[in-house]
Amino acid sequence: MTKKLKLNLLSGVTILPAVLCLVVAGSAQATEGYFANGYGTASKGMAGVGTALALDTQSAMKNPASMVKLGNRVDGAVSFFSPLRSYRTRGENPAANFIADPDAESASKLFIIPSFGVNFDQGDYSLGVTLSANGGMNTNYATTVFSGGTNGRTGIDLAQLFLGATYAKKINDKHSFGITPTVVAQRFKATGLQGFGAISSDPSKLTDNGYDYSYGYGLRLGYLGEFTDKITVGAMAQSRMEMQKFDKYAGLFADKGDFDIPPTVSLGLTYKATSDLTISTDIQRIFYSRVAAISNTLVNVTPFNQNAGGTRNSNSLGGSEGVGFGWNDLDIIKIGASYDYDDALTLRTGVSHNSSAFHSSETLFNILAPAVVDTHLSFGGTYKLTSNLMLNMAYTHAFDANINGNNANHVEEINLSMTQHDLEVGVSYLF
Repeated sequence: MTKKLKLNLLSGVTILPAVLCLVVAGSAQATEGYFANGYGTASKGMAGVGTALALDTQSAMKNPASMVKLGNRVDGAVSFFSPLRSYRTRGENPAANFIADPDAESASKLFIIPSFGVNFDQGDYSLGVTLSANGGMNTNYATTVFSGGTNGRTGIDLAQLFLGATYAKKINDKHSFGITPTVVAQRFKATGLQGFGAISSDPSKLTDNGYDYSYGYGLRLGYLGEFTDKITVGAMAQSRMEMQKFDKYAGLFADKGDFDIPPTVSLGLTYKATSDLTISTDIQRIFYSRVAAISNTLVNVTPFNQNAGGTRNSNSLGGSEGVGFGWNDLDIIKIGASYDYDDALTLRTGVSHNSSAFHSSETLFNILAPAVVDTHLSFGGTYKLTSNLMLNMAYTHAFDANINGNNANHVEEINLSMTQHDLEVGVSYLF
C-alpha cells in the first residue's frame, strides 16, 4: 500500500465524523433496547453474531481481537432502517388519565445509517479505525400524546456516534487479543412532555429545548482463540461509556441529565462444520440497569398528574433517583450460518432472540421508546466482483411485538407495538 493511499484513507476518516453526525441524526435502530442487532453487513446477515468470527472492520464493535484476522481492508455500508411504532389505549376516558390522544403511530419511518472502517495489517498485530452508529428511543408522534403538551407534537430523538481505534495483537497463531479505546458523541431532543412537569425537578429543562449534545469515552476488550481446526471461541467486554450530562434536559434524565451508555459483555462460539459451512452463536448481556435514566421506574412517584402539584424530590424526573424507562438488563442469544456457495458467492442467514426490555407496568413512559421487539430473522450475502472488491447485502426483519400494560399510576390499558425492517448494502475493498 502506498503512502499516498494511506494518507487519503486517513483523511477520509477525519472527515467522516462530521458527515455521520448529519446523517445519523434521528436514527432509530432500537432492535436490542437501543443497541443495533448487528454491526457490519456480514454480521447483520447472520443476525448480529461476530464475537467468535472475523467478518469485516465493524467486527471491532463485536470483538476487537478479530481485527488481526482481517488483513488490509476498507469497508463502507449504508443501512436503510424502517421501524414502525405505535401505541393504543383502551380506557373509557384516556384524556382524564393523562393520555390526550388514545391512538397514534410514529411518523418517522425511514432512516439512513452509514458505517465505515479500515484495518492495517502489520504482521503480528493490526491497527484499525471504525465509525459506527447507534440510535434508539426515537419517536415522532404528530399529535399531543400527553395532556399538557403545548405544540401538537410529541417525541424524543437520541443518536449516538462511536469512533474507535483498535489495536489487535496475535499472542500466537491460534490466539489473539484486542483493545478499542472509543470516543462517543450523542445528541438528544424531547418534544411535547410538558405534562410531566409536576414530577420534574426542573420543568424548564424537561422538554422543547432543542438538541443537546454530550461527549464521552469508553473501552472495549476482546479475546479470540482457535481451540481446534473447527472450533473458535471469542469473548468481549465493553465498559460503561462515561458521558457528559444533557444540561438542557436536567429535568428529564436522572441525576440532572446523566445519560451514560451501559456496559455489555458477550461470549461467542464458531463451528466450522465443513469447508463451506460455518455456524456461529453469540450470547450477550446489556446492563441497562447500570444507567438510572434508562432503568429507574415510575412506580415510586405519586401523585402523577399535571394538576396535582407533584412533589420535587429524589424520585422526580431529573432527581438523584429520578424516573427512567424501567428497562431491565437485556439477554440476547444469536445463531447464524455462512455458506460459501462458490468461489464468488457467500450466503448468510441467522436468527436472534432477546428478553423483554421492560415490564408491562412501565408502558406509559415507554410510549416514547417502545422497544418491544424481541425476535429477528436475517439473511444476506457477499459477491466478489474481483479478488479485491466485494459487494455485501443484509436484510433483517424484527417480527411484530406488543406489550400490554396498566401503568401503575393510571387506569387505562396501554398497548405498545413495533415491527422493523433493515436493509443494508455495502462495499469491501482488500488492499
